Amino acid sequence: MPNWKNTIQTRPLFAWLLPVFFVWHGFTGNFGFIAWKDAGILLAIYLGFTLLFFGLAYWLYRNVVKAALLATCLMAFHFFFGSIQDGLKNVFPDSLPSRYSFILPAALLILISIIILLKKRKKTLYNLTRFLNILLLLLILLDTIMVIPVKSARTGNLPAGLTACDTCARPDIYFILADEYAGNTELKDLFGFDDSIFIQQLQQRNFHVLPESYSNYNYTPFAVASMLNMDYLNLAGKDRGKSDLTYCYETIRDNRFGQFLQSAGYDFYNYSVFDFKGQPARTLETFLPANTRLITSQTLLSRLNRDLRFNLVTRFKSKKDIRAYTYANRDNNQHLYSLTMKKAEQKSTRPKFVYTHLMLPHYPYFYNSKGQEQPFDSLQEGRQTNRQLYIEYLQYANTELLKLIDHILKQSSKPPVIILMGDHGFRHFGVPVDQKYYFLNLASVHLPSGNYRGFSDSLGGVNMLRVLLNTEFNQHLPLLKDSVTYLKD
Repeated sequence: MPNWKNTIQTRPLFAWLLPVFFVWHGFTGNFGFIAWKDAGILLAIYLGFTLLFFGLAYWLYRNVVKAALLATCLMAFHFFFGSIQDGLKNVFPDSLPSRYSFILPAALLILISIIILLKKRKKTLYNLTRFLNILLLLLILLDTIMVIPVKSARTGNLPAGLTACDTCARPDIYFILADEYAGNTELKDLFGFDDSIFIQQLQQRNFHVLPESYSNYNYTPFAVASMLNMDYLNLAGKDRGKSDLTYCYETIRDNRFGQFLQSAGYDFYNYSVFDFKGQPARTLETFLPANTRLITSQTLLSRLNRDLRFNLVTRFKSKKDIRAYTYANRDNNQHLYSLTMKKAEQKSTRPKFVYTHLMLPHYPYFYNSKGQEQPFDSLQEGRQTNRQLYIEYLQYANTELLKLIDHILKQSSKPPVIILMGDHGFRHFGVPVDQKYYFLNLASVHLPSGNYRGFSDSLGGVNMLRVLLNTEFNQHLPLLKDSVTYLKD
């Protein structure tokens, strides 16, 4: 029997191939988001734990294959825990089999059973060894083959009709997205608040405010992806599923608006919660898991951290962890705000495109209208439905946004383009409301040309940057038909 055949049948390569497959599968499935170095570090960590489990199991069994099988079972449970949990939730929604209080004890009992069965097993395990070795080798090979078309497919083309404009002025562009900033119609109808003073202050700074603007999606990654790519999204469902979220992140990362500006000689500065090509998020992760978290987000430890850690630190009164969770958005906002202010001060011979994404007036509502900190209790989960706190924070946001706009206008050597808008409307009602209110958002634009003819009162987010390119860059993009998609939680 040739050497390699003997190796496949008798050597438990599967224990080491499983971590390789898991990392490689995640790497290829999120190609371009994860650096080779980061994936290598993650793989080394997983191989280290596999070696640790293998060593402990070998001490118990004094058998290489049995030790490898036990180590593989432990690592497989860690790797695929999210899929197991989600499957149980689908079959047993909101019932005991889908809860940690059932899953973890059941998993422990299964593990003990496997340990005992392997201990009692007298026959060789060559057939199982050969099967697992071949299976994992084939899966790794399949992912390797699949990554080539994935790589080429993710390089988007500019929309049809876009052309170079050598005579265009190429002003600096600031795209400021105030997360969950509702439109004034919604504020008046559902909150009893009139935002007209802020709108007038924008108009005094030569902003054009779109009174009936709306988002095409009611969830941030989807809304931002459609705006920056200037097109509707080809979604698999309407429930914010993982595959659709990944698709949104990919679209944001290498979007068509950014491609056009890059071809026009713009430098891009990413001050947002999202990763872009060559520029990762400048914040603690909020929507998009950073780097290798795209691979690890469904593992046992990641699920425990997501679902149980906050409850545990709350129960054990870990003030440090509680504050870190609670104030993450505030700290991110301050950091991104400061970066934008500093970038406005920097002079350059090349035009710049600055995307600033602030999580305000998005919950938690950290400040009242006077800029005073809200009590810590008001920042806890469940308070996002408090409309009065939202309005207070919105008024604080108005003050900070005007300061930022004034600074940009003052520091700019020539008039810039400034887009200030919300990504969608308010979403935390707690009671049934007309679905239209989930989409109504603030939208305003400041153009050096002062030509706002294309910016109709009820322009949708997917057409916002199309109109901008038509107006400021002499393009001829058609406007897409009005449409909204309500995404379920």
